[in-house]
Amino acid sequence: MDSEGFMHTFQDELKCSICMNYFIDPVTTDCGHSFCRPCLYLCWEEEQAPKSCPECRAVSEKPDFKTNIVLKRLASLARQARASHSSRSEEQLCGTHREAKGLFCEADKTLLCGPCSEGPEHAAHSHSPIQWAAEERREMLLKRMDSLWKMTQEMQNNRNQETKKIRSLEVRMSMLYFLYGDGYNSSLTFSEIQVST
Repeated sequence: MDSEGFMHTFQDELKCSICMNYFIDPVTTDCGHSFCRPCLYLCWEEEQAPKSCPECRAVSEKPDFKTNIVLKRLASLARQARASHSSRSEEQLCGTHREAKGLFCEADKTLLCGPCSEGPEHAAHSHSPIQWAAEERREMLLKRMDSLWKMTQEMQNNRNQETKKIRSLEVRMSMLYFLYGDGYNSSLTFSEIQVST
């Protein structure tokens, strides 16, 4: 295998089998397969317990995973390598100066070349290399997605608890109806049912 083929194979190993992109916040399931945390959570959103690996269907005992830091760093490096390779393309060149757009203007949210960033329109603005800006935005999105996932899980747990309470009340009402018949049931109020529970 030549070096280019090896690099291509290596970069493919740093991709999530769900979204087919480089890992974002990679986690590893009990069976050893790795996925982006958001991708895995989206796969599991509709799935009832027990949760299973999307690749091999092995049951996963713990749904709360730690980020695979090494895989995260490798995927980040692969993304940066791809970005530097694609930054040489024609569409990443500044139309005015014919230089690569390697900086991100925080104020205007645009890509700039070096001379444009020093021009009067952008000189007072804060700039960062595009790879750093992309990683920063990616991390921010991951934090938001993680908090939304936790909120969703909490809301589902609350809904499940309320559903159980409703079912329990329905069972108790049925039992009371069975025990006391139609005559007593018609005079029974909800507050009396709650007191008896």
